[in-house]
Amino acid sequence: MACQSCRQHTRLLARSLRATADLYPAGLTTLTRATATTTASPTSTASSPAASARRRPFSSSACRRAAKTPTRPSAPASSVGPGTPGTAPDEQTGPVSGALAGALRGKFQPNLGGNPYVLSNQLDKLYKVCAAPAAYTISEDLRKADSVPKTDDGEELGTPHGPWLQIFNLSPSFSSWSHVTMLHMYLIIARMRCLDRDAARTMQAQFVDNFFFDCERVMHLNHGMTSSALRQRYLKDIFMQWRGLIAAYDEGLAKKSDRVLAAAVWRNLFKAREDADLRSLAAVVAWMRATLRDLEGMAVDDIVARSAAVFLRDPRGMFKLVDEPSAALKGVFKDGDAAEAPQPDAVKA
Repeated sequence: MACQSCRQHTRLLARSLRATADLYPAGLTTLTRATATTTASPTSTASSPAASARRRPFSSSACRRAAKTPTRPSAPASSVGPGTPGTAPDEQTGPVSGALAGALRGKFQPNLGGNPYVLSNQLDKLYKVCAAPAAYTISEDLRKADSVPKTDDGEELGTPHGPWLQIFNLSPSFSSWSHVTMLHMYLIIARMRCLDRDAARTMQAQFVDNFFFDCERVMHLNHGMTSSALRQRYLKDIFMQWRGLIAAYDEGLAKKSDRVLAAAVWRNLFKAREDADLRSLAAVVAWMRATLRDLEGMAVDDIVARSAAVFLRDPRGMFKLVDEPSAALKGVFKDGDAAEAPQPDAVKA
C-alpha cells in the first residue's frame, strides 16, 4: 500500500497532466498526431488518431467512449494542430492560453524541453513559500506520552518555526498556520486575476490543490489524524473558511478601506480576539498593501518561476511605518502632547 506522500504526489501529477495538456509545444503535438496516423490501421477497432491525440492522460472515460463508438474511416494526416482552422499554432487557444501559455512556452520550455510537469512543479514551489512563514511541528514523543499542550479551546500547540508566529505573537497551531498560509495565497491569487480567465482558473485550481493536500498531510503527521473520513470532514470546513476569507479580503481591497481590511484580518488571522494587539493588526494590513504593490510590479511568469523572490518584504519593517504618526494625528497631538487629544462623545443610553 502506498504511503500518504506517494498518494499525494500521484494526485498532483494526475491533475497537472489534465490541466497542462495544452502546454505541449505545437511541434510535439503535430509529431504525435502524425505518428499515430501512420501506425494506426483504417480497419482497426481502436479509436481514431485524432481522438488519441485529444485524449487526456489519466482519463479512462475517453477509452470507454471510444469502445462504445462505432469505428469510422480515419481522416488524412494533417500538419495543423487542434484548434481553429487556418490559425498558427501559437495563436490557438485552449484551457491554458493567452498570457500564461506564452509566458510558459517562452520561459520554461526552452530549458526543460516542453516538460508538461513544469507548471505543477513551479506552483508547488510557490505554495511552499506561502506555507513556510507559520510552519510548526508537534513532537512525536509528546504525542506518545499524551502530553501535547493545548489551548483553553482544546487546540493542540506545537513548536513554532515560522517567523510570523513570533513576530505577531500567534499560537503555533493548525489554525494559525492555515490562516497565515491562506493570507499569502490570497495575495498570489489576486495577482493571477490579471490573466486570461481560463488561464487564471487553471493556475488557481492547481495552486489551491497544493494547500489542501498539505492540510491533509499536516493533520496526519502533526495531529495524528489517521482517519481519512475525519480529515475530509475538516477539509470541508477549511474550504468554507477559504471561500469566506477571499470574500472578506476582496471587500477590503474593493472598498479601498484599511478599516474593512483590518476587520477581515482580525476575524480570520486573530480569531476575533478582544485582546488582539492592534499594532500587530495594523502591521499585517500595511504588509498586505505593500506586498500587493510589489506583486503588481512583477510579471506573473516571474512570480511562478522565481518563487523565492516573491515575499522578500520583512513584516517587521511595517512596525516602524505603523508607529509613525500620520499628518492628521500630528495636527491633533501637538508636540506629542496627549493631553490635548479630544475627548470622546458620551455614550447615550
